[in-house]
Amino acid sequence: MFKQIGIGIAVGLACLGLGVTAQAASAQHVISQKAVTKYGKVTGNIAGSLYTFKNTDQTLTLTATHQLKKYPHTAWIVSRSALVQMANGQSARYNYVTSTSSKTPKQVSGWVLAHDLKTPAKVNLGASYISQNAVKAWMGCESASLLEGLHYKGVLKSTGLVAFMRHLPRSKNNNPNNGFAGSPYKVTPGVFQSIFPKPLAKWGNTYTPVKNISGASLAKLRSQLRLHNPVVVYVTLHFAKAQYGHYFWGTGINNSHVMLLDGYKAGAYHVADPNHGKYWVSAKKFARSYNYKHFAVAVQ
Repeated sequence: MFKQIGIGIAVGLACLGLGVTAQAASAQHVISQKAVTKYGKVTGNIAGSLYTFKNTDQTLTLTATHQLKKYPHTAWIVSRSALVQMANGQSARYNYVTSTSSKTPKQVSGWVLAHDLKTPAKVNLGASYISQNAVKAWMGCESASLLEGLHYKGVLKSTGLVAFMRHLPRSKNNNPNNGFAGSPYKVTPGVFQSIFPKPLAKWGNTYTPVKNISGASLAKLRSQLRLHNPVVVYVTLHFAKAQYGHYFWGTGINNSHVMLLDGYKAGAYHVADPNHGKYWVSAKKFARSYNYKHFAVAVQ
């Protein structure tokens, strides 16, 4: 059985739904609350617990409900925070968290000691690799990358790239802002053969939640990975310097390439590249290449 911890409090907790009276003014209390990040942190396998807060007779009672070590693959979305002064006079920061995990669909939530949540120094989701070249889809990197992300989420796992691309939205006027321009199987001179994030996300969203997060910073990309959301990113082939071309719809990067971002560590990012396999690339190279456009689609 989990233990309970009694704590006196002296201030009202409107946003926590915990009411107290003015008579508690001299007791131990919740000192403050603060805004918190809307992105998740991963616990890992640590010795901590989730708690419920309950106020009875000016005493805040914490009851442990779940052990964090049972959720090693779970990310936790922090939504509220409270600094609590304990009966012994020491203070402790608690965050209210809700779980999110592709491997554990059922959500759990509760209060957790802030120091029991760790932002990982390394994340590698281990998304599958799908080769565009194996099916001669020389221009099909966007479709392959999206399918890699869908497979990671457990969606269309028995569907191959050729079958998937039968449903690829096409652009009638060869504008990649409307759908795929040209053919994924051959080079079409004068056409910028790609599908941009907005129509790609719309297509992916017919299978599972997929969001166009173009404009996202690298920090936000890492936050998506901590939430177990791989990200389709638009970079350059071999992370080379961009080569620009001008088209009727605007300016494009002629050596553009698309792959799935599924990990990071100090000084590097991990990708599932439909043209070249799974590998780590230096953070400097990846950042330069991604920052040309900031095009990104999160598979959530």
